[in-house]
Amino acid sequence: MAGKRDVIDDLIDIQNDWKAVKNPFGGIADSLAADPDSQNLYDPSNYKERPRVNSLFCLDVASGDLKACHRCLDVCPVNAITITKNGVKLADNCRKCGLCSPACPTEVFVAYNVTPKSLYDKISEVASEYEQCYVTCTRALGRIPKDNEVLLPCVGAVSKETWFALLAEYKNISVYLPLGICDKCRTTTGERAFSEAIAEGERLSHGAMGLEVSEKDLTHEQTREFKRGQFMSSVVRAGATAVSSTNPMVAGAAAIANKVQAHSDKMIELQNSLERAVGAKTSERDRRILMQGRKIMLTTIQAHNGLAKGFADLEVPACDPTLCTACGDCVEACTVHACDLDHEGHFSVEPAYCVNCGVCAKVCPEGALTMQKCDTADLVVRDEEAERRKRAAEKQRARIEKTKAEGKKQLNKVLDGLERLADE
Repeated sequence: MAGKRDVIDDLIDIQNDWKAVKNPFGGIADSLAADPDSQNLYDPSNYKERPRVNSLFCLDVASGDLKACHRCLDVCPVNAITITKNGVKLADNCRKCGLCSPACPTEVFVAYNVTPKSLYDKISEVASEYEQCYVTCTRALGRIPKDNEVLLPCVGAVSKETWFALLAEYKNISVYLPLGICDKCRTTTGERAFSEAIAEGERLSHGAMGLEVSEKDLTHEQTREFKRGQFMSSVVRAGATAVSSTNPMVAGAAAIANKVQAHSDKMIELQNSLERAVGAKTSERDRRILMQGRKIMLTTIQAHNGLAKGFADLEVPACDPTLCTACGDCVEACTVHACDLDHEGHFSVEPAYCVNCGVCAKVCPEGALTMQKCDTADLVVRDEEAERRKRAAEKQRARIEKTKAEGKKQLNKVLDGLERLADE
């Protein structure tokens, strides 16, 4: 909720009005003087990207079972994906809709503009700067997006993990889709994909996604905090440098960039903590891989521990040692190396790395693995080093408080002595 207006808000309004008075025809003159051939024209293809395919992470390819996982095949609207034992191929009829990227639990399909981290950063930047952030698709908008409009090939390109992280932090994100816009779209599986992802993101975060269906209802106002940051920077640094004096937006932009960087730093800290806690490699020295979507999800859980309870329905493999023959098929199938068989044939799984795909249980020839509910406590990654520093800081504070108390006690004794001398 916006704070009560004060003199700074009034000064910001005066500054904006003064700029308009100084150059009342600036926008019109720029439009008339612009070269029509140099104008940016709306091209939907500029917002679409053919994904790169990394077959090494494909569960079907790794397990040799072409029916082990079929999420990408189910979501592709034009059947452009083919999976064989030799790898994954993408046909020329790919619509570049981005739906395969969030559907794949091991992130086989990589399109930079719709990776979980790229989307999180892009949407969080807009949500931090503007009163409202709109996520929409090329077909719904049909024009060059404004600064607070995030334009995607399809809203279904955002994963449930990304929605969870965003909705846990921001209350001003909406989807803009005019009524009936999905009905005639050739990306026929998009509406189901984004409906399910958003619903799951809302459930896990206890947040709510806004919905706008009319373009006339869209607003483009920057947040009060952002505008105040701009103004105060222009006042404090006026004339200090050419950049700060001519572009006060540097302060607001820098604050948002710092916020995004802080989130990236937390993701790195999370992975480091996880590796310290459980080890970075398996018994066979395979490096465990923390998928980007998983990393974003876990980072949000660390910041909001109470939200971990919402993931109680996630399933991880449990092993019946009386049936296990230590054949290693489960380990071969797990491309993120969450599953492990030690040198004595004991099976284990690291829940934080596990993407809950269930393929290890499917390929187990003896049926020794079954998928069971995840203990949500396993998703809260303990950082023992940070806890040690915190305990040390608490001890230091306690020592300081004790020293202050003893000093105060001694001072009171001296003052009491002086009073007695004065009375005598």
